[in-house]
Amino acid sequence: MPRSLRFTWWWVALGVLALLVGVLDRPRSRKSVHRAEWLVAGDARVRAVRAGSGDTTLVLVHGFGESLFGWRAVFDGLATGHKVVALDLPGFGGSEKPDGDYSLPSMTNRLASFIDRWTTGPVIMVGHSMGGELAASVALARPDRVVGVVLIAPSGWNVGLSGIADTMYPRKARAIGWYLSGRAFVLPEHDTEWLGEPDSAAQYTLMGDSNYRKSATEVLEQFDFRGLRAEFSKIRQPVLLVWGTWDPVIPYAIADSILPLFVCARLVTISNALHRPQVEVPDTVTASIKAFASSPTCPPRARAH
Repeated sequence: MPRSLRFTWWWVALGVLALLVGVLDRPRSRKSVHRAEWLVAGDARVRAVRAGSGDTTLVLVHGFGESLFGWRAVFDGLATGHKVVALDLPGFGGSEKPDGDYSLPSMTNRLASFIDRWTTGPVIMVGHSMGGELAASVALARPDRVVGVVLIAPSGWNVGLSGIADTMYPRKARAIGWYLSGRAFVLPEHDTEWLGEPDSAAQYTLMGDSNYRKSATEVLEQFDFRGLRAEFSKIRQPVLLVWGTWDPVIPYAIADSILPLFVCARLVTISNALHRPQVEVPDTVTASIKAFASSPTCPPRARAH
């Protein structure tokens, strides 16, 4: 298939996914207002929200082109019995969008610096898609802090973004950067019923920020969405994999390739869910993560349906 036709097909696919996100990612009920904070993560200040109490902190890391609002439907449920922090990755959402390095090692260092500075005690990394790859990478970098890892349809294996990032070139990266800035009107940027922000921050829009297009383009050009591969096998902490069987972005079949690599892992299969089960079926995902976080140990490998 000619490159131009392949690119057009992915453009259409991205548009369909954006519409699905817009329909699904809406508040399910009125929530108590949390307060946004801007915390240092390496060379960038990131927007974050913290809640809950307990000995263990769950650190929630969103996927490419998203923000901490991708965790809104599960955040409060997880904060019952645990400390929880969700953040916008550098380059996304309400976080700073620095010039420079958005490679896997650099983004890992920023996240590791974040948990070193802003969390205490045991940490469980929870990551979705690109954030899953980063969560796994932080677990490798901080085995003394990270006691468990939850990976929701993670990148990092031999397919990135269902092929979109497999053959990346500058023109495609720039086009997707423009697409993401235009998609911002569909994804939530602010929600005053859930997250309180200063007026200056609440008025910020991704669509009007050329730095967002630039950072999204740089991530696509620099971040290796297949950057872990065999490194998964070096993770010694317990791992919970969560995957939707209808995932069109990072197909469910990849779970069968990744699962055997882990020393200690369990797979939760969510029938008929797409790429964002934490948005589509938040109660199921919340219960699975809480059960894992209550006792992140290494039982015999099993599949849960």
